[in-house]
Amino acid sequence: MARFDRYQYFKEGVGMKTFVIAGHEYSAKNCINDILINPLLPDDFDSEPIINRTEEHMDKWCRLPYIQSQDNGIYTVRCLDGGAWDRSSLKGGFDTQEQAINFIIGKYRS
Repeated sequence: MARFDRYQYFKEGVGMKTFVIAGHEYSAKNCINDILINPLLPDDFDSEPIINRTEEHMDKWCRLPYIQSQDNGIYTVRCLDGGAWDRSSLKGGFDTQEQAINFIIGKYRS
């Protein structure tokens, strides 16, 4: 039996696309104004202590807010910013993707 490759499944199986932001490559469902929508996160992204993460990982993900759409129709904004010792921080939940994008623009880019 072939080994299940989670990365390939999500990248090819559900329409993941490749985006480049600040010289780093990401896979996500979409990217609007350099804001990732449903990005493919590294294994253990929300359980690995920040102190154990590599410099390369932190350079790529630290202070990069992203949006995750939930099954209940809510769009959550998360960011690996040190607000939690082992995971990304929940920054808010929004009824629309546009509201989530506007929140990120207002909080992180102004």
